[in-house]
Order: sequence, then structure tokens, then C-alpha cells
Amino acid sequence: MAASMTGEQIQAFAYQLDPLAPKGLAPAVEFVAIILGIISVIVVSLRIYVRAGLSGASSRLWGVEDYLAVIGTLPFIPAVVFAVLASRYGVGFHDADLPSQLYLIRASEYQTYWEVLYFISSTIIKCAIGFTCIRLDRRKRVVICMILNMSVMVVVAILALIFVFANCTPLAATWNPALGSCQKKISLQTVSYIVSAIQMLTDWTCAIVPFFIVAGLQMSRRKKVSVIAILGLGIFASIATCIRMPYLKYYDTAKYPTEIAYHLGVISITSNLECSLGIIGSSLPPLRKLFKFYYGSSHDGNYKITGESGDALGSAGPGIKLGSLSGNDRTYHASAKRGTSRAGVREHETDDDDSSSRKGIIRKTDIHVSTSTFHV
Repeated sequence: MAASMTGEQIQAFAYQLDPLAPKGLAPAVEFVAIILGIISVIVVSLRIYVRAGLSGASSRLWGVEDYLAVIGTLPFIPAVVFAVLASRYGVGFHDADLPSQLYLIRASEYQTYWEVLYFISSTIIKCAIGFTCIRLDRRKRVVICMILNMSVMVVVAILALIFVFANCTPLAATWNPALGSCQKKISLQTVSYIVSAIQMLTDWTCAIVPFFIVAGLQMSRRKKVSVIAILGLGIFASIATCIRMPYLKYYDTAKYPTEIAYHLGVISITSNLECSLGIIGSSLPPLRKLFKFYYGSSHDGNYKITGESGDALGSAGPGIKLGSLSGNDRTYHASAKRGTSRAGVREHETDDDDSSSRKGIIRKTDIHVSTSTFHV
């Protein structure tokens, strides 16, 4: 029937189709998109809450990476919507579960819109991670590495988007070939392989660089592990890209004419996972200060100090002497906050990533002691 219709007629029939109840992989496509979308929006909203100084946990501290994180999240929201729509019109379905092949036209259209928005979002978010790394460590080798990484991502994104919009004339021929024609020299499959390979490389760069940055910071091992785990979410994003790679061959519908909708479901899930992990990973470091504000710091504690142990605290550092305090029958609450220092070489010490390395690095130790009499 479709062979005897014009492109416009096929398009009209496709738009009259009712959405389907998700089957096969489609429920997973829909569920993952919605959950990751909600989590991403919540995390970025909390980031704005903290960075804008509204939380009370810190003063306003808004940088380039914060603008990029917000801007990068905006296209991910409609991308989630199109991923859900695509799952209702065939993405993730087995061929046997599709009442009509015309559903693939609607599915491919929504999948194209999703792909463009996801790719824009992913690229901007990775740039946000890059600027976060630069803010944490301004050493020349780190700056050059991240700028080069971001430049490659942006150039590849621009070229890929140009391909998507110029590949078929008109654009609607991308999902309905009867409406026009597409060039044959460069296939979507080839472009997808190139883009995915470069994405893996840039993901690994964004994941590995924080290890070297945090290794030079003066902080507890527990904090180093937590910061590395947060910034290293790029590793999991790269794993999602690796899982996606084998399924890109199914873009070649001439060689693989069946089960294209099902394989598009795998591509959708892994790509949304990759993008949302970037959004979450780039936004969690600023939230450490919020969690610390509400739940306290591991640096705070209650200590029972006797006359002898009071003298011992005097060795805590230059300019600190607590030996004159009498500890008999008293309970003290002490909290120490240590800043950063410069002693001929570059070093950092910070409670969280909000302690910016933009300014000069000064070592500062504050000791606050509160006392209350204990009656037996």
C-alpha cells in the first residue's frame, strides 16, 4: 500500500496513527528517559540553589561552568519528551509487535529530534565538566588538556549537526524517504561511529583528569575518593558509549532491514544514560557544601579533654596554643577549618570544590572551642 502512495500521503497516514502501549524494550526506554530527566533537573536545580547563594550554605559563587550546566540541561528536557514519544510509536519494539511499518516514520522522526537535542546537551555538559577541572587546577598542562578536549567536542558536534540537517533534502526525508532524497557518499552509520569514538575519548579525558587534580590536593583520603567518584562519573558515561557502539551498525537499514526499532531503543537508553551522568556528575561537587551545611562536617566532633591532652593540642600547628585551657571535668566542642597554602610549590587544600583556586592561595587555620560545665 505504501509503495503506491506519495510521500505526503504516507506522512498524513503516519500522523493519523494512535500511540502504542510500550512493548519489548520500549518500557525501558520510557522509564529510563523519565527517571534520568527528573533526577537531572533536581540535581541542577539544587546546584542553582547553592551557587546562587540561596541555600545559606555559601555566598553567591557563579562561574562559567554553572552557566554551561544550566544551558546544557535545557535541551535534555525536550530530548526526554521526544524519547518517550518515540517509545510510544515504535522505538524499542520488535517488528512483530508493530501493527504497521508506518509507525517507523513517526518513531524515526521523534528519534531524530531526540538525537539532535541529546547531542547538543551532552556536548555542553562536557564543556561544563572541562571548566570545572580548569577552575580546580589552573596548571598549564591541565588547562591546555581540557581546552583541547572541549574544542574537539565542539567541532565534532557542529560537524555532526551539519550532517544531520544536510544529509537529506528536505530534512523530513530523513524519516520518510518518499519525501525526497539523501546523499549516499557518507552514511549515518559512518558518522555515528566517528562521533561515538570521539565521545569515548573525550569522556575518558573528563574522567581521568580529575584523578590527577585531586591527587595533588591536601585533603583526607575519604574526601579524595568521594570527589574522584563524583567527577569520575565520566567513566560510566564512557561505558554507556561502549555499549552503544555495536548497535550503530543497524543504522544501515539496507544491510540490516529488520529490528531497527528495537536496536534504536538500545541506542536511546545508553545515550540518555551517558548525558544524564554528565549532568549529575558536573553538578554534585557544588552540592557537597549544601550537604555539609545541613548534615555537618566530619571535621567537627566532641572531645573529652583532660589537662594533659589539652597540652597536646598545642602542637596542632604554628600559632595555635591550647595548653592554657583547663580540662578538668569539662567537655569541649572543637571544630577546625583549614584553608590552603602556598610554600614555593602549588598545593590545594579544600573542604569542597567551591574553595576556588582562582585567587591567591593562603593557609589559614581557625580553631573554635565552646565549653560547658559538666556537673556530676
